[in-house]
Amino acid sequence: MADELRRLYLEPTSRCNLNCAMCFRKSWVDEEAGDMDEATFRAVLAHLPPGVETLFFGGMGEPLFHPHITDMVRAASAAGLRTELVSNGSLLTEERSAALLDAGLDMLWLSVDSLEEADYAAIRCNGSLAVLKKHILAFNQLRFRLEREVRLGVAFVLMKSNVRSLADLPFFASYYHVNEVNVSHLIPTSESAAHEVLYHNVLQSDFGGDHVPPAAPRIHLPLMDWTRPGVPEAVASLLSAGMCEIFLSGSRLRRPARRCRFVEEGMAFVRHDGMLSPCMALLRSSRLYWEGKTRLNQHLFFGNVRSQPLDRLWRSPEYAAFRQNVRAFEFSPCCRCSQCDNWELSLPDCYGNPAPSCGACLWSEGIISCP
Repeated sequence: MADELRRLYLEPTSRCNLNCAMCFRKSWVDEEAGDMDEATFRAVLAHLPPGVETLFFGGMGEPLFHPHITDMVRAASAAGLRTELVSNGSLLTEERSAALLDAGLDMLWLSVDSLEEADYAAIRCNGSLAVLKKHILAFNQLRFRLEREVRLGVAFVLMKSNVRSLADLPFFASYYHVNEVNVSHLIPTSESAAHEVLYHNVLQSDFGGDHVPPAAPRIHLPLMDWTRPGVPEAVASLLSAGMCEIFLSGSRLRRPARRCRFVEEGMAFVRHDGMLSPCMALLRSSRLYWEGKTRLNQHLFFGNVRSQPLDRLWRSPEYAAFRQNVRAFEFSPCCRCSQCDNWELSLPDCYGNPAPSCGACLWSEGIISCP
């Protein structure tokens, strides 16, 4: 497997103009907010490894809050990179949309966590679904005038309080010409957040995983009228049964687990201050909450692009060894355990691996996903 950096996530700022109820930023421990300065950004562009194809402007803040985000997109595009950006959309005025498109933006991702105004306002606190829809319409009018293709994506964080919006996502996506929708689960950062999650049973099962016994039956399902009386309950029971392989219209249903998409697909993160991290989960020190316990999740860095070239940091023996260990994924299955003291205190896992132990990562269990 080629060990190349292909997709680099860049955090223009860790500040945000909204105060969302479920935001991961609320769980930070001794982490400061700030903006990426021009010197740091230029250092990244000057020393990109040769395999990098996409520069994704995201992270833990609102990229459009950075005063020079358009200039950053323009510079990355001029360097021949595909550019993507994720935003809450509240600052996406028609003028801002025009500037980003003129700068060469290839794909815009918008965080849309409810399709009902009241629920959206409760989740986004200072946000408005009506304003977001207005901004999307203006963005679409501008992008469809271009000769090149510009794509639109939606990132949706699934919770008990907004799950009913799932049924409306296809209609919303069709009406607003959304090309791709990424649905992820909520990261439990507090007791109240843990009550919102929809994957307690999923974590405890090996549904569709790589460890289903060879003798387990294979069940082939056809498409059906899912809303007919009795069908949803029957299918839900079948999917929850476990110990079998289920195929839908010939394709196996599975949860990719115990693997790191960030490492396997060649991704890395540069924080606003220039620190290089291997994944979103290790970009900040934060506290997670699960099954009545809290866990301090320590950040992990492999240097700073302001003091060492990015391509050299990527090839460093320490970072290369980390990626190799993650590919092997010989970690304790902490997410499926009862969270012992080692989990709670971020001590070496039951297999003796020092922190970070990726077996405790919700991304590696296919629960959390990033655009």
